[in-house]
Amino acid sequence: MVDPDLIALSANKLDTARWLAAIGVPVPLTHGIEAVRDGAEMIWPAVVKPAYGSASRGISIAATRQNLPSTWSEPMIVQQQLIGDEWTVNAFVDNHGVLRTVVPHRRIGVRAGEVEKGITERVPAFRDIAELIVSHLPAPSGPFCFQAIMNADGDVGVFEINARFGGGYPLADKAGATFAKWLLAEAAHFPPEAADDWIEGMTMLRYDAAVFSMPCA
Repeated sequence: MVDPDLIALSANKLDTARWLAAIGVPVPLTHGIEAVRDGAEMIWPAVVKPAYGSASRGISIAATRQNLPSTWSEPMIVQQQLIGDEWTVNAFVDNHGVLRTVVPHRRIGVRAGEVEKGITERVPAFRDIAELIVSHLPAPSGPFCFQAIMNADGDVGVFEINARFGGGYPLADKAGATFAKWLLAEAAHFPPEAADDWIEGMTMLRYDAAVFSMPCA
């Protein structure tokens, strides 16, 4: 079972950014839109998005403070735009609170917030971040994922965390990090199977398929 504190933190992107920054995880500068409109520091351009959004819903880019929307129908945040490669990192914590594996994949292509093309790569910086997150949770257990940008200099900024399987989890599973199987083994009190021996360089390509239906005679 995923830690309830992690669920609560991941539900609100402003709370997420504040908590990650407080424990030492590098994050982009983030504020509520009201604070930024009132003059809070921001690095431009910036991303404007719903505090409780998902699947890239409602995201826009503001070049300056003057480009911020004048009205909004839900809580919004303004976040420094990071430039670089986008990554999702799937991690698994066993029922004893031990981080057993960390599987980063580079998001080569993304559509509607979901990875369309990705490849697994071992990146020590992401392992370090996962260990830091787990060390600050009171009762970590189960899968979680986070999203980050890594620039050309290797600097990382984490901009989201999810207390669940990531949308690109099938890539981690195919690489050998079979979280669902490990959870079932734990529930059945079988010997632990979770390990960090997944395949680096596993690539996933998703595509659309056309479906046709003949008219009835």
